[in-house]
Amino acid sequence: MSFLEIMIWDLCNLSLESGFSDSLSKTLADYNTTANATIINLMKGSVFAIGASLLTLFMLMELTTMVNRANGGEGGLGSLKLPANVLIKFAVFTFLFCHIPSILGGIEKVAVDIGSGMVSAANFNFGVGINTSQVTTMANAIDNLGFFDKIFTYIVVFVCWLFVHFVEGIIQITVVFRAFELWLYLLFSPIPLATLASTEFRQSAINFIKSFMAVALQGAAIIACFLIYQALMGSFVINFDPSGDVSKFVNSFLLQNILYAAVLTVSVFSSGKIIKQIMGAI
Repeated sequence: MSFLEIMIWDLCNLSLESGFSDSLSKTLADYNTTANATIINLMKGSVFAIGASLLTLFMLMELTTMVNRANGGEGGLGSLKLPANVLIKFAVFTFLFCHIPSILGGIEKVAVDIGSGMVSAANFNFGVGINTSQVTTMANAIDNLGFFDKIFTYIVVFVCWLFVHFVEGIIQITVVFRAFELWLYLLFSPIPLATLASTEFRQSAINFIKSFMAVALQGAAIIACFLIYQALMGSFVINFDPSGDVSKFVNSFLLQNILYAAVLTVSVFSSGKIIKQIMGAI
C-alpha cells in the first residue's frame, strides 16, 4: 500500500481493538496478571496492616457504643446478646476485609460483562469498516485529480490522518490511566473499606465503592463511545459508491471524520467524570 492508501486506511478504520484496549474487555487480573499480583502483594504487605488496625479500632468503638447503650437501660442487651452482636459484626467485616481483591475483582467482572454485552448487542466490531479495494479506489481518485486539487486533497488527508492519530493517542492515555487508577484503588482499598465497621465513618467506604464502580464502568462507557462513533461514521461508508464522484465523497468523509473524532475524544476523556456523576461518586 502507498502512503496515501495507508493514511486513508487509518482514517477509515479508527479502531478500539489495539493492544491497549484489552483492559476494557478484561479484568485487571486477566489483563496483566503480573502487575495485578504485584499490586495485591504490595497491598497485603503494607496497606492491609493499616486497614486491619483501623478495622479493629472501629470495632472497639462500636463495642463501646453498644456497652453504653446497654448501660443506658436498653432492653434485651444482656450477657449473651451484646457479645453475639459484636462477634457477628466482627466476623462479617473481617471476612469481607480479607477478600477485598475478590470483591473488587467481582465488581470489575460485572463492568466487563456490561461492555461485552454492548459489543454483542451492536453486532459489529470497532472499525468503521472500509475494505482494501475501496481504499485503493479512493487513492486512485485522488491521484487522478488536477494538480492543485490533488495537492489540496493530499494536505487535507494528511492533516486528518495526523488528527486521527492524535485522537488515538488521547484515547490510549485515557484507557491506560483508567487501569492505573483501578490499581491504585485496589492498593489503598483496605484503608477506606475499614470504615465499614463504623456507623459514624461508614460513608467513606460507601463512597470508595461507588468511585471504584464508576472507574470500572468507565470501560463500558468508552466502548459505548466507540460504538456510537462507528454507527455515525459507518453510515458514510455504507453509502460509498465507487462509480460516483469519489473525490467529493472523500472530502465529505474527512470533514465528518474530524468532527466525530473530536467528539469521540472529548467523550472518552470525559467518560470517567460522566460515570462518576451517574453513580453519585462526585
